[in-house]
Amino acid sequence: MSYLYWRGKSLWCRYQLPGHPEMFPLEIYTTGSSTDRARCEKQGEAALASLRTKATENRLFDIKQETVHYNPKFWRLVGRYWYHHLRFKEAARDEKFSLMHSLKRFGSKYACEIYREDIELWRNEMKATGASVASINHRYGYLCAVYAWAGSESKISKRIEYTPTVGMKKLSGANVRTFVLTREKFERNLEYLKKKSPRFAVFYLALWETGRRPKEVARYEWEWINETVIDGQIVHAINVPPQIAKTKEYDVVPISDRLWNEISMLAYRHGFIFRNRLGERWRYWRRHKEILERKFGADGGWIRDTRRGMVTNKCEVEGHDPEQVRGVSGHRTQSIFSRYRIGNLKNRFNVVNQSNTEFRTNGVQIGKTA
Repeated sequence: MSYLYWRGKSLWCRYQLPGHPEMFPLEIYTTGSSTDRARCEKQGEAALASLRTKATENRLFDIKQETVHYNPKFWRLVGRYWYHHLRFKEAARDEKFSLMHSLKRFGSKYACEIYREDIELWRNEMKATGASVASINHRYGYLCAVYAWAGSESKISKRIEYTPTVGMKKLSGANVRTFVLTREKFERNLEYLKKKSPRFAVFYLALWETGRRPKEVARYEWEWINETVIDGQIVHAINVPPQIAKTKEYDVVPISDRLWNEISMLAYRHGFIFRNRLGERWRYWRRHKEILERKFGADGGWIRDTRRGMVTNKCEVEGHDPEQVRGVSGHRTQSIFSRYRIGNLKNRFNVVNQSNTEFRTNGVQIGKTA
């Protein structure tokens, strides 16, 4: 640093070079933080060494071709991520709310000038204002997604190789929901909903019987129902088009006999199968969730608890093949499906115990000595 010095946030050099003034700028600028100043000083020493080498080799005034690195404001990265990816998703409106937190904080800063310290400060401030760990991690996840999308841009001119989130992890301490909606609790909830909202009770039954996502089940139509014969028995299934299924592929959802008996008694055979009192598909169910919570408290469960409850009941109570259950519920990956399993101590004892089974060793007595 003997030849380098700062003038404001610009790094200057006082080393004498042919054709250069006594003091000249190196066009290296800092944001002001101590870590960034150290980075700029190291970059300045490398730039000065390069100038001295060029002066020795008589190449000081060669025309240099510099590569211009793409470094837009953060809001531009967010805009491209939203326009080319997020706005097409069904849950875009909810996810946009989480994305707005990072946009509001870093929108006016250059994308390559947002550092790990800035993100740590942002997360700590959210935590100090009462935000839950899960919410903070969700908002941080979208900031990571913005940089990941910018690093994989199809247009090279719009691609950045920098990300401040390298090495960072999500905050620990998020609440893990361990509630499981058992069949007994489901039947109790269903009977109560039949009294309070019979139309919604049919939709609630469909969530349990299919194990599918509420937003998907709400869009099922009568025209998608197909009738076929298996082993001499008439069965019904819903042929879900790719624009509805999360896998973006055609899917077949079997309809249980119980669910078919309920929907076959409806007075219409066209349009959406599950409708509210206005004749529209179900979009919001917060009110019904609150109805169950007022009656049964935390044991009422969320509407989406039906999916986890169905999987756990089919695999661990009824003993069906998990792979077959996954085909019914429509989970995309085995890892998420495994996370919905419980695996309590009682079931583990059922694995090791051999009730009503005689242990045979073909006449060989094991464990006895002469």
